[in-house]
Amino acid sequence: MNPLYDPATDNQPIDEQVQKRLNTPLADSTGFSSSDQMLLNLIMQKVDDKEINLLAPSSLLNTAVYEGLTPENKAKADQNAVILLTKIREIYSLMKVYSEPTFQIKNLVDSLRLTKERLEEHADLFVI
Repeated sequence: MNPLYDPATDNQPIDEQVQKRLNTPLADSTGFSSSDQMLLNLIMQKVDDKEINLLAPSSLLNTAVYEGLTPENKAKADQNAVILLTKIREIYSLMKVYSEPTFQIKNLVDSLRLTKERLEEHADLFVI
């Protein structure tokens, strides 16, 4: 038996203020920021137009910038393209199922945007 279990408090009523606080969302769930919505639209359009191949990480790379990288930085770009494409594939699949952005899609888009911004501090390496 769990040593933290107290049978005296089992199934006791929850204070109304505590219940109200528990039922309040932690974040604004009304929608995307404009930058996230633009990124989602861009992703969906580029995949639908076959500009991004969901099975080819190289389709995410901006070739002009990529060719100017050192071999070490090319390897890092290749690895990050795989990571970003995995998120894009998941976003695309979920949007085809739900057609409306769910909380999971919103988190994936936000994560994708933040990762992309971090990776592109010095150059526009990706086509999204």
